[in-house]
Amino acid sequence: MALKFKHVFAQLQMKIIFGEWPEGFRIPTEMELCEFYGVSRVTIRRALDGLVTQGYISRTRGRGSFVLFKRSVVGLGYPQIVTDSADKIPRGYYKILQKELVDASPTDKLQIGLTDKPEDKQIWHFKSLHLVDGKPSVLSDYYVAARFGSQIALLGETSEYSFFELLSKEFGQKCHFVEGKVAAINPNEEICKQLGIDCKMASLWCRGMCVLDDGTVIGRCTKVFNGLMYEFAVDSEVNFSASRH
Repeated sequence: MALKFKHVFAQLQMKIIFGEWPEGFRIPTEMELCEFYGVSRVTIRRALDGLVTQGYISRTRGRGSFVLFKRSVVGLGYPQIVTDSADKIPRGYYKILQKELVDASPTDKLQIGLTDKPEDKQIWHFKSLHLVDGKPSVLSDYYVAARFGSQIALLGETSEYSFFELLSKEFGQKCHFVEGKVAAINPNEEICKQLGIDCKMASLWCRGMCVLDDGTVIGRCTKVFNGLMYEFAVDSEVNFSASRH
């Protein structure tokens, strides 16, 4: 019974995730699903209850079951791979999972423009989780020069502002995500746990630099997006491997 329930749940979930059943769509009745999958009504009800629990559908007696699930579109076109601006990423809140001082690597020194001075030997590492309607949305890691990160480290554990917005407020200039690169990955167990996703499912990973309006490099960052919550739009004319963003 458990294997049948999981199989049906996964099949229905994929129909919703891949858009075959869009938001507002009335899904087939329990009896229609029983006939289609060749399983009992108990199995179908368990699968549908799972979809309700995870926010994919709503069920109303006498009306039926309707798709609630909708993913937001994240633009991946030139000149920026992804931003934290309100018109791209749904508003929610941000939770700092980790903040620590770590030794700067030779790559950090080169990319961030660190010197050999004692104050540049370490950089701040911040791990941030963006939540929308209580659901994990984007997991981010930021590696920031100490002279910039020390001020951010004094802030609280949660914020309504993204890391880029916090930097912009602190330094009076807009902070941009530049030189972005993207890839599809199968996240490790830690990332999957934090985002609440199946490790077998591909997720979008991107990395880039945090740069102020005047060209000052703040640091570098990587992001992993919850593929259950986002769709990704790419300009087919953009050659990411050849373009410098």
